[in-house]
Amino acid sequence: MLYPLKRSLLCAAALLIHLGASAGEITLFEDVNFRGRAVNLHDTTDDLSRYNFNDKASSIVVRSGSWQICTDAGFRGNCRVLEPGEYPSLPGMNDALSSVREMGFNPGRPGRDPDRGNGGGYGRGSTLEVYSGAGQNGGSARVNRDTDDFVNIGFNDRTTSIVIYNGYWQLCSDANYNGVCRIFGPGRYDDLGRGLSGKVSSARMVDEREGRRQQYDPPQYPQYPQQPQYPQQPQYPQYQQRGAILLFPDRDMGGEPLALDRNADDLVQFGFNDRASSIVVNYGQWQVCVDSNYNGRCEIIGPGQYGRLNGMENQISSVRRVR
Repeated sequence: MLYPLKRSLLCAAALLIHLGASAGEITLFEDVNFRGRAVNLHDTTDDLSRYNFNDKASSIVVRSGSWQICTDAGFRGNCRVLEPGEYPSLPGMNDALSSVREMGFNPGRPGRDPDRGNGGGYGRGSTLEVYSGAGQNGGSARVNRDTDDFVNIGFNDRTTSIVIYNGYWQLCSDANYNGVCRIFGPGRYDDLGRGLSGKVSSARMVDEREGRRQQYDPPQYPQYPQQPQYPQQPQYPQYQQRGAILLFPDRDMGGEPLALDRNADDLVQFGFNDRASSIVVNYGQWQVCVDSNYNGRCEIIGPGQYGRLNGMENQISSVRRVR
């Protein structure tokens, strides 16, 4: 007589596990301020055309989980990660979304991104995008797991720039994680620098603590120089005497810039709060945030020219160098 009771308890436990795995939820609205037709999603959706909602979202509510939204199908194009909260408008992405997915650990629920949870437990939900051209141009490939030979993905000795959406990755110039190796954290890297640019043959996820240590501490490997090498010389000589990072009031590097060589926890002090519309980074990796004291939505950008800031235009309140 106890068997039915045991079966009931097991079913209840399985249901609770399933509910716990279903925490992520996002709602897309057709109009600003959460109006119009809405689509509620719990699962990875690589093409919103299936819901007749491609290029239609104008506002979003993230009810739980962290979600990546992208302007192209297959999580390509301009992407951004949204945390729980209300987004009454989508500057730079209005009526442009084509794919969405929850970021983070996948406990095995069917229908979620099948590439998650690889890499021996490191960087679950991590995605590395590799590009054959500088500045995320040219051909591209998506890597979600340790790859000991890029020949297998048809991308050997082709990678010149990358984007890391989450987690830490070690990139190496030879197969099987040999040769010149460097660790990269979340961010956009327009040029991988000497020794790796156009020479990447393997990549693997690494533990976040080790990744952070390698990013901030002086490198211990002989192939590393003692100073960061992207770039050895500024990529944009017309700005090289101005500062490590330059914030411009107008798009496409227009107007008189604010040049910084140090952290700025509140751009009000510089008379530049919520004024940046384009950026040039000459040296280092910089975190830019929409609130003071490095709070709110933040993004990490590396050396390069950023003529459009999309959803962060005229919203940046603090910047700091993270590498």
